Amino acid sequence: MASDTGDFPEEGGPGDTLNASEGTDSDELRNDDGDIVVDPPEGWSEADRFGMTAREEREGESLDARLAEEEPDVSADAPAWTGPTDDGGPARAHRGQIDGTPEDGDSLYDVVDGEGEE
Repeated sequence: MASDTGDFPEEGGPGDTLNASEGTDSDELRNDDGDIVVDPPEGWSEADRFGMTAREEREGESLDARLAEEEPDVSADAPAWTGPTDDGGPARAHRGQIDGTPEDGDSLYDVVDGEGEE
């Protein structure tokens, strides 16, 4: 004959604990959120790209797949720019060019040419 209350779930859990349904009853816990019903979404959203599942997140996407998804920054019908700049500067930068770029800004030091100044 069984004397452990775990054999009879309606009587409680092991020892002096409550069974699972009584231990999480929202009326016993004195909260409202246990009785609120959540409606399912109206539309199904499937995994339609890589990285939506836990396994894909762990493994990571291959470089070839990531490169295949890339899109160009400019449209294909845009003409290639080949003319000089509007400010009269060179049309393209050469290797080692250190000025003439927008990031340079004004010089921090006075520029001295060394010709004719004493």
